[in-house]
Amino acid sequence: MNIIVGATGQVGSNLISELKNNGFPVRAVVRNPDKLSDKTIETRTADLFNEEQLTEAFKGGTTVFVLTPENPTSNDIIEDTKRIIENYKKAIQATGIKKVVALSCVGAHIESNTGNVLMSRILELALADLEIEKVYIRPSYYFSNWLGYLETIEQYGVLPTFFPKDLKIEMNSPIDLAKFIAQIMTGTSSEMKRIYELTGQKYSSLDVANAFSRLLNKNVSVQSIPQDKWKETLISVGFTENTANNLSDMTQAVIDNKTVPERPNDTIKLPTTLEKYLDVQLNK
Repeated sequence: MNIIVGATGQVGSNLISELKNNGFPVRAVVRNPDKLSDKTIETRTADLFNEEQLTEAFKGGTTVFVLTPENPTSNDIIEDTKRIIENYKKAIQATGIKKVVALSCVGAHIESNTGNVLMSRILELALADLEIEKVYIRPSYYFSNWLGYLETIEQYGVLPTFFPKDLKIEMNSPIDLAKFIAQIMTGTSSEMKRIYELTGQKYSSLDVANAFSRLLNKNVSVQSIPQDKWKETLISVGFTENTANNLSDMTQAVIDNKTVPERPNDTIKLPTTLEKYLDVQLNK
């Protein structure tokens, strides 16, 4: 049985579909089952802060997919991350899980103040002493992050960005990522620890705006948010001061070119282009 934490997210939902469509048993672990798009799959309700609920959700599983929390309303996202990961470990040990596949990110090998990337580093380091098969998946920036600006793009013809408009960074499709993870979860290996660093093609915010312009048949311009306005902007859309600082730290790490592969010659390039991904999402 493949246990999926974060089953309603961009990666988790696609991962469940991929496993199910290929005939593999899958169970979704969610806090709110109503948010699941597929109501036919086996589901367990669990709060990641509740060790007992998480242990119950993991029972009968052989492989588990875990990730760090995404909670803009947290007042201490790093401490929350540590608590959740400790619960993962206890649930894994209590239920005899044989393999853990952890969603990390490119740059997790760096010991630095990197915000959300630091959360991935904490995840990798904390799972290291588990005496089971461990696989760390380190993808680059998701195409899907740009869809959060769709309403602003459609209404005002403006793409806000925290990056310099010409800064090109590695980006990939969460659907490609889910397909890759499904293969890793259901495959076999004699190695007790593996790291996969996944890249795509490099795009700038200007490239993204131009892709939206073509697909929506309207002019879309880039509006770079200055660094001294990052925190204020994030708080205005529901982030706490703590999570705004954390995301700002990650943004600066990207700009400073810290979020790069540990082993650049061994990366795996995911195939889907930005425009192809956006075209499918906009025409659902």
